[in-house]
Parts: sequence; C-alpha cells; structure tokens
Amino acid sequence: ERIVRSYSAHVPVPITLVEIGKETEDDADTGAAEPRRLTDGTALWTRSKSEVSAEEYKEFYGHVSGQFDDPALTLHYRAEGRHEYSVLLFLPSMKPFDLFNPDRKGRVKLYVRRVFIADDVDLLPAWLRFVRGVIDSADLPLNLSREMLQHNPVLESIRKGVTNRVLSELQKLAENDKDAFLKIWENFGPVLKEGIYEDFERRDKVLALARFRSSTSGDEWRSLADYVASMKENQTQIFYATGSSREAIAASPQLEGFRARGVEVLYLGDPVDAFWVQMADGFEGKPFRSVTQGSAELETIPVEKDAGEADDKPEDDKDGARADVGLVTAFLKETLGDKVSDVKASARLSESPVCLVAPENGPDRQFEKLMARQKGDGAALFAPVLEFNPAHGLLKGLSQHLEAGGDKTGLEDMAWLLFDQALILDGELPSDTAGFARRMAEMMRKGM
Repeated sequence: ERIVRSYSAHVPVPITLVEIGKETEDDADTGAAEPRRLTDGTALWTRSKSEVSAEEYKEFYGHVSGQFDDPALTLHYRAEGRHEYSVLLFLPSMKPFDLFNPDRKGRVKLYVRRVFIADDVDLLPAWLRFVRGVIDSADLPLNLSREMLQHNPVLESIRKGVTNRVLSELQKLAENDKDAFLKIWENFGPVLKEGIYEDFERRDKVLALARFRSSTSGDEWRSLADYVASMKENQTQIFYATGSSREAIAASPQLEGFRARGVEVLYLGDPVDAFWVQMADGFEGKPFRSVTQGSAELETIPVEKDAGEADDKPEDDKDGARADVGLVTAFLKETLGDKVSDVKASARLSESPVCLVAPENGPDRQFEKLMARQKGDGAALFAPVLEFNPAHGLLKGLSQHLEAGGDKTGLEDMAWLLFDQALILDGELPSDTAGFARRMAEMMRKGM
C-alpha cells in the first residue's frame, strides 16, 4: 500500500488492494477482505486549469510540500512541442525550513507518465529551490538510472523551459500585483539573488526582478529600473553599500557625501549581496559602484542647497576654513605606515572626520571582510585607504598644530585615534585596544 501510494498514486487506472486470506464474517465465503481503493486513476496536473478549484490546488500543495500555508503563486501548464511535459508548481507563502541547507537541493517531484521517479532531481536551479510541485514527462523512459538523470538532454531541456517560465510568471506578477510579488521577494529575495552570480544566461532577468531598499526609499522597495529613472544629472553609476544590516549601512560615514548630493544608494544587507554585485556588469548600461571602494567620483554632482550645513554640525566646521590637505596627508601617511595603503582628502564625508574605503582596484570592504573570515585568520587582503574631511574641526585643529611645529607625540596619538575611530565606524575593533584606551584616556585628561 505504501509503495503504491508513493510511486503510482497518479497512474491513469484505479488501483485496488485485495488482501487474500484476511476474512471477516461478511466475506467468509470469498476468502478475502473487502477490496480497498488506493488510487482513483486521476492526476491533478493532467486536468485543465479551469477544472481545478483553488481548494484542490491548496490541498495538493500541502501534499507535495508538507507545509500548511497557502501557495503564494501557482504555475500550472502543459508544454508541447519537441518535448511534452506537464507542470504544476507552487511558490510558498512561508519559507521552507530547509531553505538555507548547505546542499541547496530542490524539492520538485519528477514523474514519467504519472509514475513517480524521484524527488531530488535538479529540475530547477538551486536558486529556485523553494519552489514545490511536480513535473511529469511523457518522453523519458521509466527505467531511469541515476547516471541518466544527471546527464539527460530531455531533463536539461525541461529544466531550461520551466526555469524561464517561472521567471516570466514572477515578472508578470511584479507588473500586475505588486503587493503579492513583494511578499514573495521578502521571503525569497536572498535566494533569488544567488541566480545573479550563478546563472549568467538569466542574470538580467533576475536583476530586473530584484528589489532593494535604499538611502531614499524608507521602507519601500525599489527596482533597478526605478533607481536608473531617478539618477541625478551627471550620475553615471549605480551606487550601493553593503553591510550586516540596513541600520548599520545607513549609519556609515561613507554615505554622507552621497546624502548631501541627494544621490540614492542601494542598501545591500544580505550576505549574498557581497558576492553577486562583484559579478554583475550593471543594469541598463549603468555599472555598479560601491560607496566604500576607490574614489567616490562625486565631484561632478553638485551638493544640494543647504545639504552641507546640517543643524547639528559644529560651528567650527561652518567657517569655510579647511585643513592643509598636503600637510595632513603627509603626516597621517608617515604616522600610520603600512596600516593604510593611502591617505587622501574625501569627497564622501560631510559630517564625520574620517572613514575607511577599499583601494581603487581592490574588493569592496564588506566582501573583503567575508573573505578574511573564510581564510580563518581575519587578516585583511589589502590595507584600506584612510579618507579625511578637511572641513572638520578635528582635522583643522591637527593642521594648525602641524603648521605651528613642536612636539608631535600628542599629534601622533591623535592620528592613531582618528584611524581607530574609522575602524569602529566601519564595524571593526581597533587593532590595538590597549593603545586605543591609553590614548583616549590621555586625550580626555588633557581636555579636562
């Protein structure tokens, strides 16, 4: 009974179980128990969509998924042509418990002429592993071996066709029912984004589906098409910032210059974001650019009126004076040595005194941190670039002391404190915590 229900529950003839030798008072003359109907010879996916009710779809979804939620999207069709196969797939409205299992296996069941074959075949790419349902082929042999399943041109054709159809249905949903699509994206967006770096053929389609929150969107989701449509005059790149959370990204000092110019920055807070953005060439001809990498290239975008004069900005930052860039740069380079690869004045900063960015040709700061963790030693691959704000009071004070000459011991402590502050703002601990505490205590003592 278990074997029949598992493998032949949908074959096109009813199956009845008759247990010979199990007699009851009612069937003593026949020598058999009452026959039991195990299957009724029907398969839901072979019926027309118009013949299937929403309740039947929900019941079948629960059967193939093992979940108790309602499907967020149902995909039911029959493909005819070079290969014939029937498809009945569901996108859950809740995350499956195994969504982030390391093996990333899908759970779509493969049938051949309504006979169950396997439920662990890669009928869809790993980045669609949350999809549940059945695919029933009319072209495959029933005696499929594991080797044939792995290297079968019919299965590869089915995989390509169904994957494209799922993306097409998601695009239609995004255009026709924004709220329904966003619920799917909130649950499965991090998984779908794996397709951007794993599936070159469909990268542009997945990018078109992707939704982001940004420095200007609040709690609303933005598409890349929305971003490109609202780009500032002279802006040629799609700016993004990666981090552990949206809140941490929003607090990054590297965003200050972009905020002052009203330039939108995408917030990429999922771990997968640090990877796919390295592979994507861009969107609609606009390349992606990290706000923590290389030069900001903001010089051609004007600062919005009054954006640089925040009410909480110190008065000594508003007097128009600036630090001697050459003098401060040389001193910080000499003091910090190989802790930094370069020191330069910043176009990114409008409020904070310093920040760290990645070298021009190096990886994004968040991506580098992930790589350092995978190495196990936590050591960065490249020394960061220290950028400073020449208009900030701390840098102007440092510049004035350097111009006056004299003992540089206290100024060296200030240089190290600025570097440690940049590390803390970047989500890291000072490399020398004891030295940081000593310098901080000494500065506080002098201040008192």
